[in-house]
Amino acid sequence: MPAKKRYEELKKKYNLPNLKNLIKEFEVKLDEPDLILHDIITKIIERVSDSAQKIEFAIFAGASGDPSSLYESKMLEDKNETFELFKKMMSTKWRGEEVKVSANEDEMAKFIKEAYESWTKKLKPGFMDLCNLFEKEWNNASLQNTESEMMYHG
Repeated sequence: MPAKKRYEELKKKYNLPNLKNLIKEFEVKLDEPDLILHDIITKIIERVSDSAQKIEFAIFAGASGDPSSLYESKMLEDKNETFELFKKMMSTKWRGEEVKVSANEDEMAKFIKEAYESWTKKLKPGFMDLCNLFEKEWNNASLQNTESEMMYHG
């Protein structure tokens, strides 16, 4: 059975998101009909993890030592709010890993629905706000002349 047809069956059974939306949000590709839910979860984890990693470098700039992270850390208006977004992303990532390993179809379908909803309503908008902030702040950034000005002071 073709993968798209199998997905449509699973979509009906579990009330899953529209495939076009999953492709748009997570770059999902359906290759193997028997691994559709695994493949979707893998793509969700990749998208959420990638976004979380970008935030992590700004929140914990001292750990990376990367100059751009130091600048972005200073640009953050509210590190606590950003950390809350980061926590939700990391929780989603690890829940996805857990569900994928369990290989329970019901749990995997439930995760896909919940993760899609969370991504489109909370995580993605929060991440887009940060992208917008950094884009604007980088246009106003100036070179820091001394090493102590570049050091992260939390």
